[in-house]
Amino acid sequence: MKPFRWIVLFLGLAAAVGAGAEQLTTVGIIDVSKVTTAFFRDSQAVRELEDLTAKLQGEINGISADINHLKERKLLAENSGDSAAALRLDEEIYNKTNYLRDYYRIKNAQLQERRNRLSESSAFLGELQKAIAFVAEDQGYNVILKTSDTGLLWWSRQVDITELVISRLLQNAGR
Repeated sequence: MKPFRWIVLFLGLAAAVGAGAEQLTTVGIIDVSKVTTAFFRDSQAVRELEDLTAKLQGEINGISADINHLKERKLLAENSGDSAAALRLDEEIYNKTNYLRDYYRIKNAQLQERRNRLSESSAFLGELQKAIAFVAEDQGYNVILKTSDTGLLWWSRQVDITELVISRLLQNAGR
């Protein structure tokens, strides 16, 4: 009688493992910052964020234009044989390029911090979680990842549920 129990137990385990192996995990992707911006589109905070982003881009464009102007002056100095001026301009280009890189990094981090504060209000996070859960269950997703996750290297747009979540949030908000 004992061998019969072992056989039944083994067959039961094999059936359970076989059934579990057939189920595939379906993964979806969401761009939370895009959802936040779309949801708060008409809010003062988002308008300020967009203004700051535009201002930053203008400043970056201005510094880049300065660097390009310095490069042109350096080329003229090299072509005229003025190596001292070319060397001085080269150092100035180097310093401005480093400044631009650091400035962009710092300002971009500040903008990201403001975006994060906007999207981290407890009421919004609760609504966002509900909308993601609804869309995921409705569309048959088992796992949802953020596009900002550092380990995420590539995904197909077919698994991007961002627009569906935005629609759900706006629908729940009566917009």
